[in-house]
Amino acid sequence: MNKLKGFASKFGLSILSLTLPVLASAQNIPVPQPPQNAGNVPQGHLTSLQGVLNTVCTVFDWAFYFLVALAVIFIIIAAFKYLTAAGNPEAVQGAGNTLLYAAVAVGVALLARAVPLIVASFLGANGLTTC
Repeated sequence: MNKLKGFASKFGLSILSLTLPVLASAQNIPVPQPPQNAGNVPQGHLTSLQGVLNTVCTVFDWAFYFLVALAVIFIIIAAFKYLTAAGNPEAVQGAGNTLLYAAVAVGVALLARAVPLIVASFLGANGLTTC
């Protein structure tokens, strides 16, 4: 019995990881069908100035949220470096640099929020709605 437990503890995860793809391939996946109206290609949203501004807003909104998440990760890494520095000046300086990178990420994220408004003013979109 101990041999079986030893074998299961050593190789159980490997056996499980090899059998899970086989179980997943047993699923019934439907075959994709071709589109019914292949001749009717929908037009994009970039047919007007408002469409361009909406696309720019969407891209920079994604950049803003990505950079804010990146800044939070940098701040957590900097805090971990400060906690594990134990008085080592090089480690403290590395944590300070990481905190500086987080501040740069926040600054670029704020700039990403301002760029669509700047683009709208350059394109003369005073009456159009922006982000």
